[in-house]
Amino acid sequence: MRIVTWQAPAAPPNDPFAAIETDVRGMTSSPWWMGAPPQARAEAITSRMLAGAGEWWLFGAWGRWYRCGLDGNWHLCPPPFDPAARQAVMPAPPGAGRPPVPPSLLTTGPDLTPGPLAGDGLFGAPPAPAVLGRLQQTVAAAAGANPAQFAMQDPLFAPGTPSPVAVSFFAVLWCAGAPAADTDHPLVGLFARHLSPAAAGPRWFLEPPLALIIGAYTERLRAGDPMGASYVVRALWETAEALRGEPAFRPRADALAAMAGTALRMVPSDHAAVRFGDQAIVQEWLRRCPPELRVTLLRDTAPGDHFRLACYDLAAAAAALPAAAAGPAEARRVAFALLAADLDAAPGTAAAVLPWLDPEGVRTLQSIGQPGHPLRELWPADGTLPGAVSGADPQILRSLLAASYAAALSSCRLAGVAPPRPGLAVPAALMKTIAAGPDPGPGESLTPWEIIEAARAHLAEQRKADSPPAAQPATTAWPSSEPLPSASGPSSNPPTSNPGGSGPSSNPPVSYPGSPGPGIAPASPAESSVPGPTAVAPDPTAPFSTAPPTSVTPDPVPPTSISPGDQAAAGSTPPPFPDPAYRPDPGPGLVEAYGITFLPGPDDVERLLMELRRRGSWALSLRGQEVSSASAPAVLLVGELSCGQRRLTRMIARALAEVGVGSGEVHTLLADELAEIDPRRLREHIAEYNGHTLLIEGLDTVVLDDDRGAAYASALYRARVEGVSETTLAATCAPGRLRELTDAIPELLTDFRTVRLPDLSDPGLRVHLAALLAGERRLKLAPEAWQVARRDLATLRGRGRLTNARLVEAYLDRACNHHLGQAGETQVFQGQNTLTLSMEDFQGVAAELEP
Repeated sequence: MRIVTWQAPAAPPNDPFAAIETDVRGMTSSPWWMGAPPQARAEAITSRMLAGAGEWWLFGAWGRWYRCGLDGNWHLCPPPFDPAARQAVMPAPPGAGRPPVPPSLLTTGPDLTPGPLAGDGLFGAPPAPAVLGRLQQTVAAAAGANPAQFAMQDPLFAPGTPSPVAVSFFAVLWCAGAPAADTDHPLVGLFARHLSPAAAGPRWFLEPPLALIIGAYTERLRAGDPMGASYVVRALWETAEALRGEPAFRPRADALAAMAGTALRMVPSDHAAVRFGDQAIVQEWLRRCPPELRVTLLRDTAPGDHFRLACYDLAAAAAALPAAAAGPAEARRVAFALLAADLDAAPGTAAAVLPWLDPEGVRTLQSIGQPGHPLRELWPADGTLPGAVSGADPQILRSLLAASYAAALSSCRLAGVAPPRPGLAVPAALMKTIAAGPDPGPGESLTPWEIIEAARAHLAEQRKADSPPAAQPATTAWPSSEPLPSASGPSSNPPTSNPGGSGPSSNPPVSYPGSPGPGIAPASPAESSVPGPTAVAPDPTAPFSTAPPTSVTPDPVPPTSISPGDQAAAGSTPPPFPDPAYRPDPGPGLVEAYGITFLPGPDDVERLLMELRRRGSWALSLRGQEVSSASAPAVLLVGELSCGQRRLTRMIARALAEVGVGSGEVHTLLADELAEIDPRRLREHIAEYNGHTLLIEGLDTVVLDDDRGAAYASALYRARVEGVSETTLAATCAPGRLRELTDAIPELLTDFRTVRLPDLSDPGLRVHLAALLAGERRLKLAPEAWQVARRDLATLRGRGRLTNARLVEAYLDRACNHHLGQAGETQVFQGQNTLTLSMEDFQGVAAELEP
């Protein structure tokens, strides 16, 4: 048996820690790793240990380093910060004994996500202009939602703020990891008018749990508003996609974008599953996260492991401080000293976090709890940190602030308590030090961001001096979803009680209503009961009903006349075939309803009409309420050109008119005509057809091929979701472009009921269509004529718009013209109801129609 081993790439000899990381990441992503047995994987990881003076180092689970001392215990520990100390640790010589490694420390491969859990995205350098511009557009679109439809309750936001704006802001906080924000930061400024007033200075938000973010999505699903749910998840996805451009928000933005992007395509599935509860939808979202990004979900899925990694990041940030110059062990002690300062103000948190620490960490944290311990000298005094901490570079302090705030919030969540009031001492002192900044000495200069801040402060002072002081409100309550600054600092606002109660969570007290908002009808009114042993109330809002199809009652109105040029796309109920003996082989069941006959494709058209009638009745029950569910239905017709789009649209319009939705009248808007309309006026143009059905031919062409396709898609989407649209929409799409169109506008297609049309390139279906059209024209084909027709219809290719149904129609019309071209036959036909075609009438017809 041939044994395949992993060949390590060339490693840089000057940094063994970086070399091992590169080696392990490359090995776990190789085909060898996928097929190797567990024993071989374990041996491959443990053989790449590093050895130092009385210590061992292992790069393992969660992409973190583990250190083992002489006692044989492994614990999370970042490598040395000093380059000389890193080079002093070398790979173990061959044959040297290695300490045993617990299986939980061995990496599986996908968990090697680089980067810390929290960054300085909201109090560091401003984001790139492209990121800021894209997020600004997202917030503006989310703010345009109807607050009555997207109601939310949270004192953090100003009254009337729709839930998509709150979801976008929560996504920013979730992706930041450390939701401490500078008031003047551009990202916070985008949401300034939607947030409740707060005191000047930094704002200390709580990191929203993922279940809270998804709550706005499930609330719309429970209200029977899948399109509103897609609107919410679209705002979430666009926010995450915008934040992916900033390194400080990775990898959380990658994970959130992946989950929200999948949810955009799974709205109908989630709508059907929401009856099992919100937690079922949350679990579905967690499963949609790629394996390599699941480390970002630990806060919601494994708070204990999340706290361990937060402590690791805190130790890694503390390793660059002057107080931790002695090495990695001293860096861990400094990190625990800073953490203990915050745990001291939150009773019960220390006891909750000790079970999650290694023995060395437990001993360190317990010893720091004793009064007079030397490490307590690193605690803030009067809101100021000692020089051993504050003397570091501003960027190091920002990383330390992110890590300390994330670790403190993680400990509070693990203990099930709210963050202490008046606040967390270490993060507030670090923010104060960063805001003050170092005094520039000889040869030193301010950073561009600090220059901008100084200029803003100078201009603010000038405006204050030139204008009278503005009237101040009588009282300004501190938002209940953010802790106060450090107790040592001045506070102009008294502490407020937690309106959320003394629950075990430190989440912001945001409540998306479990029942529909004001004026919203219940999600699932019982339209009618199904007879049988148990009565089941069908959901009239389900886009894909599970009820069995029922027979369609034909409209008692007599058939309407059809123009010859439109008989391939729309027609009247055909009379019985003149002579059943001349009918072709039995084909797919024709659907006859409302004076129209249709040759169906793979989907059940009778079921489609039943669902549309139910959906129309549901929309009528919501009229008078500003919710998108009250809009008229929309259908996407997937098929090649001239496969019955207009005929089926007429059936849809009459089916809806039967239940009082629309007049049954159909208007058509071609792709070329749509492209001549300004996207900003598309909503007004669609509103001109209120009460009727509008067929948009070539929606895929406009959205995918036009330079303004995204603008047309957005305008069409807003016309459907903002307010109530009384125009029934039917749009066409080529089968080969359905996936591309779904990827481009998934939230819009969620509102469309998709139906596949017949593939008329199939010779058999062409023959059945010819029989249908012959019956409508009162034509009778002799048996030998059918033989010629079958042969010709199998070879006809068509050209331009003369294809599929139009091609079959033209084929029959040419045969009729040949027959009527004989004067004698014309005289015989006068006064008769049928016309009999012979084989001679079809001779040369196919050649005339060929390209």
